[in-house]
Amino acid sequence: MASQLRVDKIVPVDGVPTGGGGGIVQIVQTVKTDLYVNDTNDTWVDITGLSVTITPKFNTSKILISVNFGASNGSSGLHVFRMLRGSTVIGAPTAGTVNGFAVMDSEAIGGTKSRYIGHIKAEILDSPSTTSATTYKVQFWKNGGNSMHVGRRALNDASQYSSTITAYEVSA
Repeated sequence: MASQLRVDKIVPVDGVPTGGGGGIVQIVQTVKTDLYVNDTNDTWVDITGLSVTITPKFNTSKILISVNFGASNGSSGLHVFRMLRGSTVIGAPTAGTVNGFAVMDSEAIGGTKSRYIGHIKAEILDSPSTTSATTYKVQFWKNGGNSMHVGRRALNDASQYSSTITAYEVSA
């Protein structure tokens, strides 16, 4: 019996021709396995290690950024997360004073606030219009409370969690 390979479509690694729909050109991922702790209040701070750099093959490509991590704090407070391409904020509203793609409000949880972990997941489709190396990163802003923890619950260092940020180049 002879082998057969049947597919609907094969998209070349160089992308599809103009007007031919999109395909994944490349994928770059950073897996953060260490713990991040920071107690800075009322300013935007980079989450160390939660960044990814991709060099698009085409300036017409879009970049899909997917981020997935767990965050916790030691007590009450508001926590906001945002994504940047270089120094440009992407995917955040512009009408408020502290804007991001996700908000974690410890006051809404009640009870043992420091014993939970918020699971943060976001996907943002960006159009960087470049073929230069482009870095995407996640920042946080918080007020009040204790330290921000990424990778474990604030009061339980026995269990830790990996975080990921993934960049997909999608041909236009």
